[in-house]
Amino acid sequence: MASSSTPVRPGRYLSLFLVLLVGAYLLVFLTGDKKPEPKLGIDLQGGTRVTLTARTPDGSRPTRESLDLAKRIIENRVDGLGVSGAEVIIDGDNLVITVPGNDGGEVRNVGQTARLYIRPVKFAMPALTPEQVAEPEELQKQLSGGLPGDPGA
Repeated sequence: MASSSTPVRPGRYLSLFLVLLVGAYLLVFLTGDKKPEPKLGIDLQGGTRVTLTARTPDGSRPTRESLDLAKRIIENRVDGLGVSGAEVIIDGDNLVITVPGNDGGEVRNVGQTARLYIRPVKFAMPALTPEQVAEPEELQKQLSGGLPGDPGA
């Protein structure tokens, strides 16, 4: 039996390969942030690295559980800043925070303790009962009489 005598044309395969290569190039470099430069990781673009050392009040070594808790807290704080690609790792008794890019100023403050201010509420509206919610006219009468503790009432 005779085999088919169609000649092999390497030019077709080469041109198909080049078209696919150009298509892949366009797909990778012209989509996304519209820059023909790839996004670099922290090892190539630089970034900020902050090391926090764990200390206990009595001077003993911190437990693994307390370091894990501190790591979760720091991760939540870094995530709250909206920083992408941040990494928090435990290295011995240290927490190492690594953030890519040049905007690491905020990350340096994640290890600081937050301050909470509590102040009294001088005038508050009482909670509404289901009857008051169901009858808005009655609620209006009660509100027009003034709030308890309101100096104008």
